[in-house]
Parts: sequence; structure tokens; C-alpha cells
Amino acid sequence: MADIPHAVLSERFQECMAGRRLVAGVFLTFRFDPAFFEQEVLPVFLDIPLSHATTIKLVQLEDALRSLPHRVAVYYDQNGIVPEAGPAKLDVERLAVRHRAIFHPKNIFLLVEEEEANDGERKQALLVACMSANLTRSGWWENVEVCHIEEIREGEASRMRDDLLRFLDGLVRRVAGKSSDQQDALGAVRKFLRRTGQRQQRTADGRLHTHFFDGTSAVTDFLREVCGGSLNGMCLEIISPYFDDQAGSVPLSKLMDRFRPRAVRLFLPRKNSGEVLCSPELYEWVRSLESNDVQWSRLPKDILCRGKSENVQQRFVHAKVYRFFAPHPKREVLFVGSVNLTVAAHETGGNQETGFLVEAEPARRPEWWMDADGSRPKAFEPRSEDEGTASSGGTRLSVRFWWDKEAAEAYWDDAKPSPLLTLEHQGIRLFRVRAIPPRTWWLLGAAASVELKRILHSTSILKVLGDGPEPGLLLVQEESMSHKPSLLLDLSPAEILRYWSLLTVEQRAAAIEAYNTVVPSDDEGTFLTSPFLPLADRDTFFDRFAGIFHAFGCLERSAHESLREGKEREATYRIFGQKYDSLGRLLARVISEDTDGRGDTIEHYLIMLCTRQLVDELKRNHQEFWDAHADDARRLRLQLSAVSQIRERIVSRGPATMPQFLAWFEHWFLKRAKTVEMEEP
Repeated sequence: MADIPHAVLSERFQECMAGRRLVAGVFLTFRFDPAFFEQEVLPVFLDIPLSHATTIKLVQLEDALRSLPHRVAVYYDQNGIVPEAGPAKLDVERLAVRHRAIFHPKNIFLLVEEEEANDGERKQALLVACMSANLTRSGWWENVEVCHIEEIREGEASRMRDDLLRFLDGLVRRVAGKSSDQQDALGAVRKFLRRTGQRQQRTADGRLHTHFFDGTSAVTDFLREVCGGSLNGMCLEIISPYFDDQAGSVPLSKLMDRFRPRAVRLFLPRKNSGEVLCSPELYEWVRSLESNDVQWSRLPKDILCRGKSENVQQRFVHAKVYRFFAPHPKREVLFVGSVNLTVAAHETGGNQETGFLVEAEPARRPEWWMDADGSRPKAFEPRSEDEGTASSGGTRLSVRFWWDKEAAEAYWDDAKPSPLLTLEHQGIRLFRVRAIPPRTWWLLGAAASVELKRILHSTSILKVLGDGPEPGLLLVQEESMSHKPSLLLDLSPAEILRYWSLLTVEQRAAAIEAYNTVVPSDDEGTFLTSPFLPLADRDTFFDRFAGIFHAFGCLERSAHESLREGKEREATYRIFGQKYDSLGRLLARVISEDTDGRGDTIEHYLIMLCTRQLVDELKRNHQEFWDAHADDARRLRLQLSAVSQIRERIVSRGPATMPQFLAWFEHWFLKRAKTVEMEEP
């Protein structure tokens, strides 16, 4: 038997990204566990030092995500939230897709750029993965899966370009109630692809270019169109964990009729206890084809087992592979991705599927990967493609919450108005949705918005009752996440200023690591406290005036740089957001301290003046950005109005002379000094 190429999925992606950083990420999956994705999958692509403590890790990831030029997005089957899923916490676009059967693709699109600029430019590339792994614990950590990654470099031509664009353009339209300009990550990927060329030739030097299957044709038609008759008479191996519950396989029959393989080996999925995961009728039907050299087969133990112990549990084979090969002349063509050996996967009008058709370069004569499996089954336990999902209790309802407006909306994806729906969490009713119009976002009442705001501090997954015989799982879409208060970390004004002074993502991640005291909270479970002392307790030159000026200078430079580089989200977080290190959060803490008679009034006054100076500077240099956030700017100005109260307290210390002094001081403080050019000696 031939050695089967294998690797650790996360390590393979990290190898492909070496020397490059993420610009935008788009993930497609059928089954989805939001918490596992955020805590275990997402870190693979960000390459920053992370704490082993989940609470601290989430804060570090939150900081890293907002520094990306574009967002990270996950497109998932609306009925694919796994029952054991944990809630989402981070600013990731979570976009539910409804399909007449199953939205089944497993793809990753990574727009990356070089870490080191060359002549002032960072070349970009698009990494495209087709795989069988869902964004779940079993998909990334437990199952045997398949994945192939292709790279499209900036400005080069690709045979996949038009097919990828057609697929992604269609995906944009599949998301209920969300236009193309609202899908930032996918827009960045599509824009990059449009700058590349389409290669017309299907082969080069007798080898196939990699082709992308987008599900718009039947699988056998796609293979025939790309390969012509070159696959005829080759050996065929098929690995698929799922089959139709029929007394035969229509997809296998079509493959055999179309390509007349010399021999066929079909993987027989089994449980560790020996039960075969297909129907007895299908099993016997395949056995009846042995005269045509069609055999049930098994993978080698070193692929199936996690360890070397005799009693080790075998991993579930979730990979989907169609391997054509011939020993003479040496040739190997593989079709890999999401396509099971089912009618719904193979024919148009069924599932939404994707895959890569890849011609390998065998170093030696190709041989079978699998051995014939002639052992008789103990029992049969057929499984379907939607096994283990919430498909039987799905929902046509979508709900989103706007953190900047503190408003909730609902969308009913059907031709008729919705029935009376009840949303609950842990058996407790939150609110009801009554007969909303079809296929339009409908503003929910104030009571529903208040409940959503409260519950989203602890979970984003709710149950919907009334859409079907079983409750459906709903993942709430959270918009304007920059305005969602940080649930895990609360900094004093001094700590916010120190944090602004840090220059890199790595330095900020290390600083967050220092916030290592975890304290129980009433609603959210845990939050972090800082080991650092308040500003007023550290009476040094840096901690007082120079530290304030330096921190605001760093914030201003960071905002200017973010806006020049097109990272508007990062600037929005820092200036208008409500996170632990946002300007708005700093002002809120200063106002709170001053109102309660805590802290130093002079420091509060200087912070307010520095904020006025920063606001005027950003508005003058980035008017378009400021106008786009008019409501946020208005709230910031309202916070700044509190400076008058702080000023009055200072005036009360010297009513005779202080007003004139402060008027003089503020005039020169807020006036920007002009840079003096040094004369040549």
C-alpha cells in the first residue's frame, strides 16, 4: 500500500502563512461551534502570543481582531449550530445561510500580505482551502479529515478565478437581509480575485491545473468536463462517511458508468464497536459488485488511531476523497472537499457543495491507499449527512442586535408572515416575536432590546419555539461590536493611558497577560482585574503629566496610521468604541471618578483638554471618517461637556485669578505648535 500524505491541519495552515499576516478571513462550514472557532481555530491565523487562560486569551484576540484591515466572517448553515456549541464572544461576522437541502461547503479564504514591506509595498495573496472539516471540535481535533490548500498570488492568472468568483458572488446573495456592502470580509476577497486573471488552459505540460467545483453541475459532469476521457480505465478509491439509505448507490453507479474504472475500493465506515455505518441493503449491493472488482475497504491503522496502544480508540473518518490513479504511466488525480457519496451531494438541486480537483505529482508508482475489508459486519447503524445537527429543529428566524443603537431587529425568511415565536435561554422566556412581515428586517420593541442586551453579556445562542415541532437554535448577529462594553477587563484611567503607549500588538498582548487576577462577576461569570496601582498612587513625572501627553500622542498617531492604511475599524474601536481601552471608556471612567470625588482633578482636567485637542485634530484631518460616525461624534462631544464641571472645581480654588489663567492656558494648550525646521549649520 502507498503512504497516505497527512499532516496536522492547523500546522499546515501556519506553514502556508509563514512570513505573512492576515488581512481578511472567510470561513464556510455546515456545522458550527462559535466558541470553539473563536478560542481554538481563529488563533491559528493570527500568530500572536496568547495566554492559556481562556478569559485572558479572549481579550487578546479581541485586540488582535480589530487591528485587521478587514473582518473575519463565518458563513454557516442556519440549522447547523451544534447542540453542544458555546456562545460567540468576539467581533466575527456570523452569517447564517439557508439552503433547500444542506449548505455543506467547508472552505477557508485567507487574504494575506507580507509582513515585511518591499519597496514600501506588501504583496498580497489569497489562500483557498477546500476540506471536509467543520468548524467544530470533532472537525479540527478528532476526526480524520481531508484538506487541500491553493495559493493565488497578486496579479497572477488562475484556472479557478472565474469559478471562485461565481461561487462567492452567489454566496453574497444567500445571506438573508444583508447586502454585499455589509459583508466586509467577503468583499475584500472578491475584490482581490477581480484583480487576478483567468487562465484559459486546463492543463500545463500534460498536468491538470487545479479546478474549483462550485456545485453548479453534477459531480460526474464536472469531472468529465475538466478531464475528458483521461480518467477512463483508472483505478478509483472513494472515501465517504455517508451514503444514501437505499439498496444501492446512484452516485457510484454513475461514476462507474462514466469512467469505467479498472477497479474500485470503497471505504466502509465502522464504529469502534464494529457496527457498519451504512444500511445492510447498500452493503450487500456493493458486495454483489465484487465480480466487477468493486470492494469494501479499510484505511490503515496509523491513519485511524491517535496513538500506538492496542486499545486506542479509532478516529471517525469524516474525509471525502475520490482518487483516480494509474501505475502505468504514473498518474494521480484527486477530487477532495465536502462531497459525500450521496445523491444530494452529487446532483444539482441538492446540497451546496464545493471541492478541488487536483492532479498530484507522484514520486513513485501510485498504489492503493486502502486494503479490501472482507470481515462481516456485526450490526448496521446507518447515519445521514445531517447527523448530530439541529436540522430537525431549525429556524427561519434571524435576530440581530445593534450595540451602538441598543436596538434589536428580526428577519423572517419565508414567503408568509411568521407565527408567534418565543425566544428563550436555559428554559427562561426572554421575549416573543409576533407575526413579523416576511423577508424584511423588523424593529423589535424596547422590551426585547433590553432583554437581548442583558442576555448577550453571557450568551449569543438562544432557542426559538414555535417555528416547528422542535425548538431551533438561533445564533444572534451582533452588529457594531466596537460599542459592546468589554465584559472581561476594566481598566482605570491610568491603565488605559499606559496601554495606549504600547506600540505593537505583541506588546499589548503581553500587557493583557499581566491582568492575571480573575474575579467572579454577577452576570458574566468572570472578569479580570489589574495588578497595577491607580495613577494617583504613583506620583512620578511619567504617571502624571508627561504620561498623559505621551499616551494621547500615541493614540493620535495610531488613529492617523490606521485611517491612512484603511483600517477604519481599528480607529473606530479606539476613538468611538466602548472597549476597555477606548477613548469613550476613558472619559466615562474620568467622569465617574470626578463625580464620586476620587482621583486628581488636575489630571482629569488635562485628560479632557487632551481629548478636545485629539478630537479637533482628527476631525480636521479625517473629515470623511468623522462624518461617517456623526452619532458617535455627538456622544463624544456630550462626554466632553463634562469638562466644564471639572473646570469649575479648579476655578473654585482661586476664584480671583484662576479664570484668567485657565483661559490663557487653554488657548495655548489647544493651539497646535508648528514644527520648526532646523537650519543647516
